[in-house]
Amino acid sequence: MSLYFETIKYQRGEFFLLDYHEDRLNRTRFSQLGEKNGISLSAVLSDPPEDNQLYRCRVSYGQNIIKVEYFPYSIAEHQTIGFQEVGGYTYYFKAENRVFLNESVAQSGQSDVIFLKGGQLTDASYSNLVFFDGKSWLTPETYLLNGVKRQFLLHQKLIKEAEIRLDNIHDFSKIALINAMRDFELVYDFELRNGLIHLTLAQ
Repeated sequence: MSLYFETIKYQRGEFFLLDYHEDRLNRTRFSQLGEKNGISLSAVLSDPPEDNQLYRCRVSYGQNIIKVEYFPYSIAEHQTIGFQEVGGYTYYFKAENRVFLNESVAQSGQSDVIFLKGGQLTDASYSNLVFFDGKSWLTPETYLLNGVKRQFLLHQKLIKEAEIRLDNIHDFSKIALINAMRDFELVYDFELRNGLIHLTLAQ
């Protein structure tokens, strides 16, 4: 049975951030499933598509790799984002069970939801968050899942961690939602109005 998964960006023969994905996959297997031997992702990612399209490669796994699938991918735009307190909910590992996250978005009626822990911003449902304060891109020091793109950008010193709360979100002018498939392709100007973030693509 598949318990966890990785989503890997693939295009034109290249798997992006593969070392980060492999590290997370094996840390999850070691800590959650008691495994002691690592898996090499490059050894199991066989027969990728040969065209130039952008793909989302989904690796489902438990103690071993269960399935590798490829899906054409295009970046979806967001219009409005709501907020949801998570209480004691945690999502430290990229688990197949995403019922709370998915239902929160569905019930909100918005493009996505930003999850809060005691007023501190964490993540959106499928993305980490980065905010621009006029000088630097900052990501909440609190998070549900420490995504691979977040880790990479922090290691490259392209973003920095900061305490970002609902009551200081007005200090920022732009927002981007990042994950393994998304970088800074879509950057939004935003306005907080009636309890929602309203987004406009930045020029």
